[in-house]
Amino acid sequence: MRRVRLLVAALVTVVSLGLPAVSAAPAAAAAGCAPLQSGASAAAEAAVEVACRYVGEPYAWGGGHAQGVPGPSQGTVDRSTPLNAIQSAADPTYWSFDCIGLVRWAWYKATGRDLITERTTQATFAAPGYAHTKFMKSQGSGVLLPGDIMYFGREGFGPTHVALYLGNGMMVEAPESGMKIQVNSISARWERYQGAFRPHADATPGVWSWDGHGSYQKTWGQPNLRQDSNTGSRINFTNGNGISVKVRVLCQRVGERATVDGMVNNVWSYLPDYDSWISNLFVQGPAILGGVPSCGNYPQIGGTLAGAENNTSCGDGTQPDSAGAWTAKSTTVFGRTVELRYNSTTQCAWGRIIGGTVGDEIWVDRSADGGATWAPMLGFTTITSGNDAYTTQWNDAGLVMRACGTNGPGGGIECTGWF
Repeated sequence: MRRVRLLVAALVTVVSLGLPAVSAAPAAAAAGCAPLQSGASAAAEAAVEVACRYVGEPYAWGGGHAQGVPGPSQGTVDRSTPLNAIQSAADPTYWSFDCIGLVRWAWYKATGRDLITERTTQATFAAPGYAHTKFMKSQGSGVLLPGDIMYFGREGFGPTHVALYLGNGMMVEAPESGMKIQVNSISARWERYQGAFRPHADATPGVWSWDGHGSYQKTWGQPNLRQDSNTGSRINFTNGNGISVKVRVLCQRVGERATVDGMVNNVWSYLPDYDSWISNLFVQGPAILGGVPSCGNYPQIGGTLAGAENNTSCGDGTQPDSAGAWTAKSTTVFGRTVELRYNSTTQCAWGRIIGGTVGDEIWVDRSADGGATWAPMLGFTTITSGNDAYTTQWNDAGLVMRACGTNGPGGGIECTGWF
């Protein structure tokens, strides 16, 4: 059982360590994935192009379902059946899409409108909520055009899967947990085909601004995406359910100083896919994102990072500031001391293991509901030399945290109390 727990912990570590700032790929459609016949609208062809860029990315159950903010988001475990729970165990390690999440993002990027929203496959089939033309199975596939949204499911039970039609009997889809987004023939699913919708919407080139530029970062919490870098500007999008979204950041600049849960930051990031700004308080990472240029590099946007040096927010995953730190909670595991260290000034916490040996492990868990549920394995670290090790630091303002350690892989696990 200890071995199983550590395997699960190692898996979740991938989630907790975060996404590095990487190039803004996918920047081109996969070979063989494109509108395969003529007649579709410009918006429909653009939606196909978007979906095709993600061919080869892993499926993530629940991915793409942040409330109010379309885009690749953190998957979750499908607990509808024990088998589904096993098959989707790795999905929280991916920031990607499930079937309807991919369709939602494709049509948003093509039109600048969140047509599908975060609703389920069944809900969008029963009431699409946007102007459309509907096609029934009895009409066959000959009436379909690239970009049409195809629905599949057992007869009499409603649809459980969607895909985007490419033309010539092919489709692009996010199939299921354990698989990747891919191109397939509709013949493989035709027996379960129930109908299709063709959205009536115009293409909006504006959402393609700075295509291929920027880097990906992860959100946390429930941010508002605003028209400008201040809290008084218009809200363009609101993440209502707090699901972490992978967003493309083009640049950052100093704006209004904002405060959330004791953290303070005056740096804002520009998100070209949403033509909106987000306070860096809601972007996982340090107060000033590493590797992200100043918006002064983009004269069309403007702004600098001058005056950003005095931010007091605790940057997730950054090195601890030990000045004034103290041990809030501690425990022992086979003679090792496991400590939760805390800095009252920055409201950061981190884990430390003392008196151990090479291979011993230390990490912290963080909870927003008093310890009922938590984000596990933050800053997972092992002793590589000597007898001590510590994790990176994590924001503990308005939250609770604990430190957990082991006497090496396969050993015991002990956690401090929550603080």
